Amino acid sequence: MFKKETLYEMIDWAIQAADNRPIHVIVRSQAEGLTRFANSEIHQNVFEDRTDVQIVLLDEKKRSTVSTNKITQEGIEQAVKEAIENLSFLPEGDAPPALVDSPDLMEMDRFEPTLEEAFDEEKRAVLLGQELDKIILPYKAFGQISYKENSMVIGNSTGIRRFFRGNSVNLSVLISHDDGASGFASGVANAPAELDIAQVFTKAYDKAKMNHNPETIHIGAYTVVLEPQAVFNLMMYTTLLGFSAKNLQQKMSFLTDRLGEKVFDEKITIKDDWQSEAAPGMPFDMEGTPRTQLTLIENGVAKEVAYDSESAAKEGKKSTGHSAGMGFFGGAIPTNLVMKTGEKTLEQIIAETENGLLVTRFHYMNPVNPRQVLLTGLTRDGFYKIENGKITGAVANMRMTESMLKAFNQVAEISSDTERISAFFANVQIPAMKIENFHFTGQTSIREPGQT
Repeated sequence: MFKKETLYEMIDWAIQAADNRPIHVIVRSQAEGLTRFANSEIHQNVFEDRTDVQIVLLDEKKRSTVSTNKITQEGIEQAVKEAIENLSFLPEGDAPPALVDSPDLMEMDRFEPTLEEAFDEEKRAVLLGQELDKIILPYKAFGQISYKENSMVIGNSTGIRRFFRGNSVNLSVLISHDDGASGFASGVANAPAELDIAQVFTKAYDKAKMNHNPETIHIGAYTVVLEPQAVFNLMMYTTLLGFSAKNLQQKMSFLTDRLGEKVFDEKITIKDDWQSEAAPGMPFDMEGTPRTQLTLIENGVAKEVAYDSESAAKEGKKSTGHSAGMGFFGGAIPTNLVMKTGEKTLEQIIAETENGLLVTRFHYMNPVNPRQVLLTGLTRDGFYKIENGKITGAVANMRMTESMLKAFNQVAEISSDTERISAFFANVQIPAMKIENFHFTGQTSIREPGQT
């Protein structure tokens, strides 16, 4: 990876080539060591060191964006030239907001050297090998572990400079059986002590062992206990659809005309906090604006949404520092989500559930109606029946179709324990959740209960 000074030099090359035109430059540099395993064997170990430069050139009513991985001075100058030439072909639109011009400098280094030492190529193989040896046929393990180092610099023609550096480890494990039973678990860490590989493997293995001979049950409404991965799947779409000022302005958000009103159960409080130890992030967004903490939901009441420069300018406000990139279709997005926890552990919540269903996670998620946050998706890698406080057996996977405006108003419990999960742009910290009258609208099996 390149040093900070070299990355800043790339910005200087671009600004000089722009010849006094307004320009915004982002340089991303990432080095990743990735170890994959399948059929309980390590089958691939790769390393990639990649740097990309994004050029955003502004005109009175136009914005030209060009990206390149040709990171020589000549390559960057050529990208700027292309961006300039593109301006003549682009249609006019709204005038882009002014470039960020303060503060002049923001830098943060969150690189943890001990993480690099604990998860280098050889240690990843040793740690995985110890766990893969525990998997007994016909169970098999699939997944990957990656160690990443990321550096980013941002600069523009107003003279601002931004720098961030960090590293992380991500592990995902799927244990499957020849009869189709499967279990999933994952882990994310910014320090060695935050990831227990043995614990992640054990969790996935135990889930697979419980997932045999699934019973097909009728569609309908059930009490569900959603593990953190499942809550995240629902919350991810809720965040993308609801907490962007752009979606609010376009009246696509479920919060349209509802800011200040109670929209969720009073147990729910959600903040976006890049300074939180639970979900640490960058101190600035992709436009270079300093991030602010947002209270999105407080005791069920909708409080704030995320602004970028464009959406803020339309209301005469300041950006909250949540831009995902100039011209990004979704506008601003909260990325460092932290949810207020409850008083009971997930284990206690299950023990106090008389009848219900335990969901590990959802997949094939899609929005059906953004204004109602109506989502649909399938259960996956661990779907079980709870009876008299105990997990009594597996359930055949089903399709859920539910409005989060309804689901998050029927919350019986939120767990005290949480899980850190890797999201699109950052990590989030999510608890488990017990929800009543959660609707399942389809089956993945045509068998009736009791039939074989």
